[in-house]
Amino acid sequence: ISSWDDVNSLLLAGRADLCALARPHLYDPHWTLHAAAEQGYSGPGAPWPLPYGAGSRPPPTGRTDGPKPRLRLG
Repeated sequence: ISSWDDVNSLLLAGRADLCALARPHLYDPHWTLHAAAEQGYSGPGAPWPLPYGAGSRPPPTGRTDGPKPRLRLG
């Protein structure tokens, strides 16, 4: 189980009554909140607690400016 889609598939197919997510939560403690946000969930518990608001956005995928060179060759 590595994504919320895997969890939904298992539960909706009746192959499991409960999905325990250990590794995903070790990697990202807010995995459940991220999964809810990706699915557009807006029910109870959907708003992020104020101290965790900065973690609600995924990190940028890459730098656009690149690091400045330290030495000039040539």
